[in-house]
Amino acid sequence: MLFFAVCACFALFPEKVLYGAQTGLALCINVVIPSLLPFMLITTCVIKSNFSRPLGILLGKVLTPITNMSPDGCICFITGILGGYGAGARAIYENYKQKRISLAEAERLMAFCNNAGPLFVMGTIGVGFFLSKTVGIALLVIQVITSLICARLFSGNFVKEKSSVREEWDFYKKNKPSLGELIISSAIESGSAIINVCVFVITFSAVLEILPFGEYPFLSGILEVTRGVAEISRTGTSSLPVISALIAWGGMSVHLQADSLSGGLFGKKLYYAGKICASLIAFFIAKVTGTDIYVIMFASVISIAVLLVLKIVKNLFFREYTRQHEYRQQPHS
Repeated sequence: MLFFAVCACFALFPEKVLYGAQTGLALCINVVIPSLLPFMLITTCVIKSNFSRPLGILLGKVLTPITNMSPDGCICFITGILGGYGAGARAIYENYKQKRISLAEAERLMAFCNNAGPLFVMGTIGVGFFLSKTVGIALLVIQVITSLICARLFSGNFVKEKSSVREEWDFYKKNKPSLGELIISSAIESGSAIINVCVFVITFSAVLEILPFGEYPFLSGILEVTRGVAEISRTGTSSLPVISALIAWGGMSVHLQADSLSGGLFGKKLYYAGKICASLIAFFIAKVTGTDIYVIMFASVISIAVLLVLKIVKNLFFREYTRQHEYRQQPHS
């Protein structure tokens, strides 16, 4: 029924639909493809070549104590932070397909690995919408801290004893595919994924053009983050907490892209719970800090310290609980 309603609206407002589709196409050419395709191609190559195995061990030494992620989860997390919307979801899919992570871990990773990238936050929003690199940096730091907090909340307990970096490096050297085969297969998969993403961007852009959201740009951002943020940014820096929340949320267009890039294999409950949680945290941090970069950096240090303390307390409690449990299981005379 919804499909026929959308088709009817397209037929009734062809000029608006055409303009919206052209806007979406320009967005794909100028933002989506340049920011997403290189990271997606590199990520696919890294995972397919097995280079992610030693790299994941190294990243895990830094991120696992803070977030409790497994080494392979760390690869997905960093990809999502650097690559932008969709890249993290694709990394999760590739790791799951390679049987590096379980279905349960993949669904938890989806809750916090599909994030806005530096190019979008600093370039499009900071410099493009606010003409300020400082605003872009502040919003980016907020997104990273928000992702770290959500990672600690949603990562679960999938940290397993892994082999050493040397052992994983030896495995990589023995099992890496030929360079030509690796590049061709990765390019085909990445190109197909990018086409799916662009289809969603163009379609949502056309739909938003005929919806009466002109006076409610926040609703536009709920559906398509770039357009919503562009409209809200006209009110000035006072709107930064709302913009921060929308960036963390991502928009329904991004969520459908993530589902497409991950093959539609993973459940949605944890994913949407993670995105709602991230938007609330990002709004709170931006509101409290006033997006002052120095205050945000101070809050970032405090947040990481708190995460580490929580990790230490949890480990101590778990060890004490295990010790007492083992003591109760022992026979007593």
